[in-house]
Amino acid sequence: MKSKKVLLGIGIVLFILLFLLFHKNHALKRDDTTCFPQIILNGNKIVSLSVGEEYMDPGYELKDSCGENLTNRVQVKNNIKKDTPGTYEVIYTVDNQYGNVAQEKRFVTVKAKRSIGYQDYYDKIDNRVIGWGIPNKKDGARPVEAGSLREKLLQYNTYFIGKDEKVLYLTFDEGSNDTYLEEIVDVLNENNVKATFFLCRRYILDHPDLMKTLVKYGHSVGNHTANHNQMASYTTRENYQTYLKEITAVEEAFEQTTGTKMDPIYREPKGEYSYRSLQIIKDLGYKTYFWSIAYVDFNGDLTKEQALNEMMTRVHNGAIYLLHPKNKGNYEALGEFIQTMKNKGYQFDLVKNIE
Repeated sequence: MKSKKVLLGIGIVLFILLFLLFHKNHALKRDDTTCFPQIILNGNKIVSLSVGEEYMDPGYELKDSCGENLTNRVQVKNNIKKDTPGTYEVIYTVDNQYGNVAQEKRFVTVKAKRSIGYQDYYDKIDNRVIGWGIPNKKDGARPVEAGSLREKLLQYNTYFIGKDEKVLYLTFDEGSNDTYLEEIVDVLNENNVKATFFLCRRYILDHPDLMKTLVKYGHSVGNHTANHNQMASYTTRENYQTYLKEITAVEEAFEQTTGTKMDPIYREPKGEYSYRSLQIIKDLGYKTYFWSIAYVDFNGDLTKEQALNEMMTRVHNGAIYLLHPKNKGNYEALGEFIQTMKNKGYQFDLVKNIE
């Protein structure tokens, strides 16, 4: 009798062990086939750098279908040679505890710097700093300077007004991150109006989703330099590389963020220019755009009514508006201004289309 109880106890133990072993194997099999890691790359899969520029990885996010923390299991390898032009791979690999592997690749293109160096004839071009400004009339007339000054500036591929037609050009200058630019873009898109944005490097890098929205909806993004400094101070042989970097850094940031090249259009920070600066930026393949309408809107303290009045009373054919997205009044007045102008028979266009 005692032996039967022993045998029964052994049988029960064996049954439990077999039961646990079966369910353990079943669980492993299930997790092995359903628990998979995933790598999600931040930023663009294609990144462009200039020769000598350090690669800064945009980073990645990790996911696992069974919730495993994989942070310490990621391997990142690249073969980038920053001083040699070419296309290189950055490979991200991770596996989970079941041996399931995920892999992603990013491609980094190292481009040769522009070959345009400082030209001897630049020394003969006037480098005195000029602050852009023309009378802002309020009678619907085009500025009187639209004659001889316009012809002179055209030699430098520089514009400040369009043709004498019922077309208006909205341009927005960004000099800091403190803006209503995202809200302005929403208003423009709702009204099916395209506008031009002159942006600096930091703003582009800090707002990647907005940059992609601008590209998606057909707006135009131009170069406003990397650091919003007076560019005429860099138009000497000694400082020329600084001048170039101020321009190329913005190009690189935009292409890195959106995967597309920015339009070759340019606006001098604060409207401060020299004829030498205009010639150099022309040689770099850009067209420069000033404005024919501006008002004190860069302090951000205008009301909607004040901003709307400024926009309306200064209208003239071919007007290029300089607007600062820092000003809430501009943002609040924009939709009503657009609809009013459309009702008056005006169209809106991009400055890059001015001929």
